[in-house]
Amino acid sequence: MKSPPPLSPYGVFTGQLFQYSSSPSLIAFESSPPSLPTQPQPSTISQSSLPALQSNCSNKCILLGGLSDGPIPTPYTKLLEAKCHYLGWSLVQPILSSSYLGFGHGSLSRDTEELNSLMEYLVCHHSASSFAFVGHSTGCQNSIHLLKYGRRDLIERVKAVALQAPVSDRESLTLTPGDSSVHLSHAKSLHAEGTGDEMMPRSAFWAPITASRYLSLFDVNGDDDFFSSDLTDDELQDRLGHVGNLGRETGLHVMVAFSKRDEYVPESVDKVILLGRLVTAMNGSADVEEGNSDASPVACGLMLEKANHNLSNDERDKELFVESFGKLLAMSAVQSKASDVETKI
Repeated sequence: MKSPPPLSPYGVFTGQLFQYSSSPSLIAFESSPPSLPTQPQPSTISQSSLPALQSNCSNKCILLGGLSDGPIPTPYTKLLEAKCHYLGWSLVQPILSSSYLGFGHGSLSRDTEELNSLMEYLVCHHSASSFAFVGHSTGCQNSIHLLKYGRRDLIERVKAVALQAPVSDRESLTLTPGDSSVHLSHAKSLHAEGTGDEMMPRSAFWAPITASRYLSLFDVNGDDDFFSSDLTDDELQDRLGHVGNLGRETGLHVMVAFSKRDEYVPESVDKVILLGRLVTAMNGSADVEEGNSDASPVACGLMLEKANHNLSNDERDKELFVESFGKLLAMSAVQSKASDVETKI
């Protein structure tokens, strides 16, 4: 007899699946804390009574995966869910138009528009008041872009962001065989002719991709080029400095988690130095000044010494990352309560 398939390696999740936009393909899954009912009897439930069955948790943590990912994008997803529930947050995992192979014809701008729709839906129908984001790989670019271009009334609700494996797609391309300059030239030609939506040759990339998306990912100063080590300090500040500005205004806190053994980062890149530069660029003038007790950094760094790109090497890497992010969530919750008290006074 044939052996049964293995149990879901990244865990089994219970909660609610819902459509958050008029597009039927835009759906999301919200994990329900163990104490919430998750198995209502369909025969006794009317459409008008469904909101009463939804999670009453007002804190929503949204997990964004990388290129080709969908829900359950990382091996630490279940651990993250447990930490969120323990701290009074629910975990939301969306499908965007750019999920799976959709990234090849997408853009960060489209992702941000859809994330705006998701957040608005959660506010209107799932009692959301505060948000946190965990971005893995290209999910980090999504998070950075959203903080700058997302709807201001929604972004002001974002209390914490974790960037896990914020690597450069442009630099990772150097790790693959072949001469990418030929494909870059072709993509630039198509873009110059106004046909950036045309698909690149099969030899250009492992997945179907348009010329515009190819340039966004792999050209110098492309739309996705936030974390490359060869960007100058001024260029990094220009691309990441809004994080510190936003944090000073809203109390946002950001953790940048880099893996020392990330297989998508060239060996020539000093990861410790790069992590420091990314954090500095995000903090900008928000860096702590000596003797100024009111100043505090918005972004902090976490170097995972033995970790690979998605933290699948060792359980301790996942635990350290999730525990560190949990402290960020807890700190954000304390500050939010303090802010509420000040407002009432």
